[in-house]
Amino acid sequence: MNKKLVANVAPLVLLMLGALGSGYAQSESPSCNDRLIAGNYGFTIQGNKLGGQGPTGPQVGVAMTEFDGKGGLTQIDTVTVSGEVVADFTHSPATGTYRVNSDCTGTFTINFTDGRPPVAANFVVVEAGLEIDTVVISAGGNQGIIATSSIGKRRLFRP
Repeated sequence: MNKKLVANVAPLVLLMLGALGSGYAQSESPSCNDRLIAGNYGFTIQGNKLGGQGPTGPQVGVAMTEFDGKGGLTQIDTVTVSGEVVADFTHSPATGTYRVNSDCTGTFTINFTDGRPPVAANFVVVEAGLEIDTVVISAGGNQGIIATSSIGKRRLFRP
């Protein structure tokens, strides 16, 4: 009876140990670095613009951000605040920097070319880099804070 119990429990214990080990490896992985999110990501933007120049209120938009795999990014976007277009795809692309930490968290800063204040965001990388979940943590210091969140997925093709 003991041999049968050991035979039935041993695979379960090995499976649990393997799951615990893989979870730890993913939280502090050498693959979590700037190269992990190289490529194009499309984002939806939702939230509220709380202050600063221009309209305040509900904010929505879309953005395409290209991460270069070396800590640099470019972005083009269209954004409305309270139904008023505050940016569209016709402006020059914004540029910025980003960093992916070894635990797959990170930060990025976007410097706009059309007069909007710089935006800083925190993010987490999930699905081995196929998705980035972000939250804006500041927008231009004294220009007001934009409380937004967005989700992006890397395009799996190149035009």
